[in-house]
Amino acid sequence: MQLLYLEYEKTNYNIYMKQRFFLIFILSIIISCSKKTESEIKKHSLIENAYSGAFDTFYQYIKTLNNNELNDDKMSELFNENFSMIIGNPTLTLKSIPEITGVYNDIRNNTYPFICSPSEFNELKLAKLSYLPLTKNSVNIGLLDVFLCSEDRKPSYKMAFIYNLVYDESKQRWLMNALTEVDPKNYPSEWKQVNIKDPFRYTGIMLIDEIKPLLASELMKGNKNTN
Repeated sequence: MQLLYLEYEKTNYNIYMKQRFFLIFILSIIISCSKKTESEIKKHSLIENAYSGAFDTFYQYIKTLNNNELNDDKMSELFNENFSMIIGNPTLTLKSIPEITGVYNDIRNNTYPFICSPSEFNELKLAKLSYLPLTKNSVNIGLLDVFLCSEDRKPSYKMAFIYNLVYDESKQRWLMNALTEVDPKNYPSEWKQVNIKDPFRYTGIMLIDEIKPLLASELMKGNKNTN
């Protein structure tokens, strides 16, 4: 009887040790993943901080666009005088601030209403934002934006672009240098992803995958159908 009791205790002890080992193993994985996540977030923040001026310029551009305040004074604070738009073929090169202002006024006041028609354009929101450092004075910012249309702010279409920004040492500020069209399905998800600031973030109930994609090159042909 004594031997049976000892054998029973031994079995319980083995089970207890196995459970304890399993719990310790799971906790070590959780702690390891947590430390890795914290490290990645910290590293991400440090990289973003190096290009914070570029993001300041970019956010100011989105604000200016939504507010429809596209005048030469404001555009000169946001854009390089030689600005390229790589949308279809050939590449469009704008060589002065008034020229850039004119093109973006046409986009804001003609193309955007066309996108939202028969509803009215309300606001542009950012669903995804990322960046790829090129040099200390040059960075690519990738975005996927959503068009909110009509008074009920219905998300109607999504588009994707890459903006190249350069640091102008003479002006001591980051400026938009080039725009490249991107198919929304090819948004650069492998780049460093950025948490979008609240006023600019898309928070609609419709999932991004459910929103219709658009291509700028098709819009130039008057076509809202990407199929």
